[in-house]
Amino acid sequence: MTNQYAKVEPIINDDDQLEDVHLDVLGVKLDLPNLNSADLPIDLVNVILLIKSQPVLSDEQTALAMSAFLAYFQQLRPDYWNALRKTGHAMAWLTATVRTWAEQSGLDPKAFTSVPSTPTTGKR
Repeated sequence: MTNQYAKVEPIINDDDQLEDVHLDVLGVKLDLPNLNSADLPIDLVNVILLIKSQPVLSDEQTALAMSAFLAYFQQLRPDYWNALRKTGHAMAWLTATVRTWAEQSGLDPKAFTSVPSTPTTGKR
């Protein structure tokens, strides 16, 4: 018995391409894909699907989302990642960058860009 393989052919509509997002953060010019685009980088698909599926993310989901964005920048934008490493407030800059990127892409940034205002660990 021979396996039959169905050929997969996606429907691609280039007419629906959204404009890239352009940010200036820590002196680094970022030309980023629109987070609502069908041409989203594969590195961000999981986190964007999570963000779009929840009105508000839990603290754990927010941490997961931020780690995905940080990994994206580390891999694909080492210039920005290195700028983050040099600042004393890397998480605040990362959060502000992702929030602005989401806003410029037409996503609701409130769902995933809040940073806890209090420490998550107590004194021992």
